[in-house]
Amino acid sequence: MRLKSYDELFERINTRTDIEEDLLQTLDRFPTDKNQILEILKKKYNEKIIMKKDENGIVTSFPNNEVRKNKFVIKRKQKYIPILEHKHEYIEIVYVLQGSFIQEIKGRQIQMNEGDLCILDRNVVHSSLPLGESDVVINIILTPEFFDGIFMYLLSDDNNISNFVINSLYSKSKSQNFLKHHVKEGTMIQKTLENLLLEYYSTELRSSTAINGYFLILFTELSRETTDRTKEHINDEQHKVKEKILKFIRDRYKDINLNEMADYFHFHPSYLSSLIKKEFGKNLKDLLLEVRMTEASKLLKNTDMTIENIVHEVGYTNYSHFYKVFKKTYGVTPNQYKKGELKCK
Repeated sequence: MRLKSYDELFERINTRTDIEEDLLQTLDRFPTDKNQILEILKKKYNEKIIMKKDENGIVTSFPNNEVRKNKFVIKRKQKYIPILEHKHEYIEIVYVLQGSFIQEIKGRQIQMNEGDLCILDRNVVHSSLPLGESDVVINIILTPEFFDGIFMYLLSDDNNISNFVINSLYSKSKSQNFLKHHVKEGTMIQKTLENLLLEYYSTELRSSTAINGYFLILFTELSRETTDRTKEHINDEQHKVKEKILKFIRDRYKDINLNEMADYFHFHPSYLSSLIKKEFGKNLKDLLLEVRMTEASKLLKNTDMTIENIVHEVGYTNYSHFYKVFKKTYGVTPNQYKKGELKCK
């Protein structure tokens, strides 16, 4: 059956897999140890993934028989499960159809939102946090052989895409490269990706000629649209993720919990907790305390609000607990602070 619409395509792509059904049954007791996760992944994928560790302990993923035979494969990224730090012997394109998620490249967070496309070369070490229920992400795997033949003339052009592919597949450079690009609605790239996926997932009537044509158009259009400015710098992306987390906390510090925050950022709570600890050097509880105390101090200094109202304003319901925390933070009581008797900070 040939798929005729994006709705049909999305329904087929987003059908829950057996692995995801199984994971939903065991999610609460999913292990955190990397080696345990690796073994479970191998078992659940029934050895379809070929993985080996290098001398540095980094896992390398190799094309399996299906990928080597077809030279490429398109699949939806599994939900609910962390993808551990690894690299691979093929080029990977990541395309977000819906939702968002976090990739880590060289240990730094890259926010991927709906419409974002990222090309990863063979050498780049990366991982990703688990996708949530509403996140739909496509992975396109392309072997070096895929770029032989009709694609070679495309690589002869001097542009970002051709240089990226050449450096990844044919040079001896071990530099870790990636390229991120936002695909705007209604553009040629967006329409080409949709047609490519419609053709690929129309399994019974799939045409390899049509698929090759769509890939050729895709890379041609990416070459036209991509400029040096669309090469995202990892440090900038990391800074943006950290800023978004801090802004969320500052905006909602009165009534916030880890689970609601995790839902907002499409993280699992345990990973969000680890991410906050990594980026801020403190846990969510301590970060909230710091934000609340800072806000309380501002209200005490700059307004005529009563201390009782300030306690409620910054999200506390227990007066004695607020007084205890405030004195521990500033070395004086709220009353003393309001009178300008600050002793510590």
